[in-house]
Amino acid sequence: MEDEALKKDKNLPLVTICIPAYNHERYVGQTIQSVIDQTYENIELIIINDGSKDKTNEVIRKYIPECEKRFVRFEYRNRENKGLSATLNEAVDWAKGKYFSPIASDDVLLKDKISVLVDKLESLDDSYAAAFGNAIFIDENGKEIYLDPITLTPTSKEKGFNLFLDFHTSYRDFDYKDPNLFGSYKTLLAGNYLPAMSCIIKLENIREVGAWTEGNTLEDWEMWLKLSKKYKFAYVDKPVALYRWHATNSVKVMAKKTHYDAINLLKKEKNYALENNLKHVLYMSLMNHIVGIRNHSYNDFIKELLKNIKELKELKD
Repeated sequence: MEDEALKKDKNLPLVTICIPAYNHERYVGQTIQSVIDQTYENIELIIINDGSKDKTNEVIRKYIPECEKRFVRFEYRNRENKGLSATLNEAVDWAKGKYFSPIASDDVLLKDKISVLVDKLESLDDSYAAAFGNAIFIDENGKEIYLDPITLTPTSKEKGFNLFLDFHTSYRDFDYKDPNLFGSYKTLLAGNYLPAMSCIIKLENIREVGAWTEGNTLEDWEMWLKLSKKYKFAYVDKPVALYRWHATNSVKVMAKKTHYDAINLLKKEKNYALENNLKHVLYMSLMNHIVGIRNHSYNDFIKELLKNIKELKELKD
């Protein structure tokens, strides 16, 4: 006889989990297993191998039989590279869940992530589009680490941060645990700090704002900005995922490009920011990314500064 708790769980909202996989043969198996191990039963899973050049496809295929038995719906697509945003949009088109949860193929979900966040969102009204927990930093071998916010390298407990939100708000002047500030447009305009691996989002709201913009390397930040103009984000004060910090993290590999993409993204936010009296916040955020280019090329920094000097003066005045 089927367990009563299991029956109850299957009556809960369907959650779509998407794993966009790219060159993570070492980690993707652990990522998939962490979805299989979720205490929440009513899950559909889509895995898209986005043109990996290593053995990611071979690793994923080993999990297909178990995934087909475990999930309400399961889809694996192995195709040419299209980029992360295009991959997420492909999953959104396929998805039938009430909630959508992306997880990178090198990160790990804690067992109660989906149940904790679904419980949170189900208790709130339609003014909320997403729910987040925190995330713990781990290294290549899955060991918990502390990161130095200045050098962006592993350090001691006394000098660094073990939790994603603590790390990404360590230089900010707001308390992310304040429900009136968490995920607000103002705090997000100043910079992204939200852990994408630790969230669930209402699928209808993702579609409402046009999903992700293809080619943008800051797909998460753009999504949070779009949603925060109309909706609130809930926070559950506990870790629900593990964020893997390693040599090939996109935040490291594409560091210079992300500054340029951030500048372009912030310029698109100009009208909305000005309409909401956030001129100074936009100026500081834009300036931070222009200055960030200096860490990679002084000449490129000067070029970008001169290119944007008129706009910067307008925002500063």
